[in-house]
Amino acid sequence: MELKPQFAEFLTGIRPTASQQEDWKVGSKTLRSRLEADLDLKDIVVATFLQGSVRRSTAIRTLGEKRPDVDIVVVTNLDYNRLTPKEAMDLFEPFLERYYKGKWRPQGRSFGIELSYVDLDLVITALPIDGSGHRLMEQLYRSQAVLTTNSLEEEGSWRLNRSWVPPSGLLGNAAPLQDAPIDEWKPHPLFLPDRDAGEWGRTHPLAQIQWTAAKNRACNGHYVNLVRAVKWWRQDNADKLPKYPKGYPLEHMIGHVLAEGTSSMATGLVQALERFRDTWYTYDLLNVVPTLTDHGVPEHNVLARLPVEDFKAFYKAVCEAAKAAREALDSTDAKESGQLWRNLLGSKFPLPGPQGGDRSSGGFTAPTQPAKPEKTERFA
Repeated sequence: MELKPQFAEFLTGIRPTASQQEDWKVGSKTLRSRLEADLDLKDIVVATFLQGSVRRSTAIRTLGEKRPDVDIVVVTNLDYNRLTPKEAMDLFEPFLERYYKGKWRPQGRSFGIELSYVDLDLVITALPIDGSGHRLMEQLYRSQAVLTTNSLEEEGSWRLNRSWVPPSGLLGNAAPLQDAPIDEWKPHPLFLPDRDAGEWGRTHPLAQIQWTAAKNRACNGHYVNLVRAVKWWRQDNADKLPKYPKGYPLEHMIGHVLAEGTSSMATGLVQALERFRDTWYTYDLLNVVPTLTDHGVPEHNVLARLPVEDFKAFYKAVCEAAKAAREALDSTDAKESGQLWRNLLGSKFPLPGPQGGDRSSGGFTAPTQPAKPEKTERFA
């Protein structure tokens, strides 16, 4: 059975809490404000924006002492043909010492900042230096479509278009917008300094955000929630699963196999798991890790670092999960179906009551949108 009320309650239970959402918003807003106001950096910082699972609405609730994690991209006008990656990243170390002394550490392609309530990943990038691409992308990165702090789930109207503004009374968009033509923005990725490799590489986080938003619309809003469900299954079974894939590579794999037109969470989850099984059957048989092209930078293989042993172990686990999900969906008894889904997804999945699968347990009414966190005065 689809058990739509129970899946709605399950999703409420695995989304980041209101407090966790507030923590990453406060932490990221404070960091971005400091970057934009810093006198030493004002001539090189073009814009800052959120990326990662927080921005794409694919983050799940953190457990125990694990803190929420959020990625902040700094777009600069640095000349990557003149500066080495180390020289570019060194420019930000005095800033980090001023505001986050003892809390930051250099990483290969970013800076990690550990606060008591949130982990921040500061990613330094540079605009393309060619004239037309530089001007177009500078305008886009300074638009509200990029600067917004809201996630895709919070802004259903979002489009990658510099004319987009959050719908708010008379200030909203007069008519629904579409994404800007792909040839305007996709050929112009950012450049990312890799301190360890000593070279600059291409990166395009906006392409990942835009692709996710479009995929979610095509899946009737179920795609980001299906990613959350699989991530939760992975977290709940961490002691039985290999270390990888996880995070964005796992998210990308789900997006690759999930067909459009998803009608419900239950059918979508069965489809995703079964197509995962069928799509990579031959790869598992031949002991070969699949190649998945990054949405924004074609030369990047998202699964390049996935060990074949981890792929095979994870593939086997997905095959078992696909069988369990199919049994849960095909069951015509609400109690049995609920228990099967619970066996697969863990204790956060509620069991149907005596009235069957259409009953919301405990008088629970499924929310139409995520809870909005209360504002606090907390800052880094």
